Amino acid sequence: LCELSVDDAHDAMKRSLLAFLTHLGIGEAKYHETLTRAWIMAVRHFMARTPTSVSADDFIDRNPILLDSKIMLSHYSTEVLFSVDARGRFVEPDLEAIPVYA
Repeated sequence: LCELSVDDAHDAMKRSLLAFLTHLGIGEAKYHETLTRAWIMAVRHFMARTPTSVSADDFIDRNPILLDSKIMLSHYSTEVLFSVDARGRFVEPDLEAIPVYA
């Protein structure tokens, strides 16, 4: 995200996650499109709010909310986030929008 757009970072992360799942023999069915893109968007949002981080550790120290695995539930209901539709394609948040950056 430091060097890529949100779209390019998402594409790179998706390729990496799918390759990792294949490597583990788990298969692509476990991949979740909405969670992947929403996390990229969330990290980008906090990057915009924290422009002076000197390292990944510094960034996390300044934004510990990113360590909360339930952060997406402030943007999505469980019904929407864990739906079959959200697994297969990006679904917009139904509770609170995630700020969008280029």
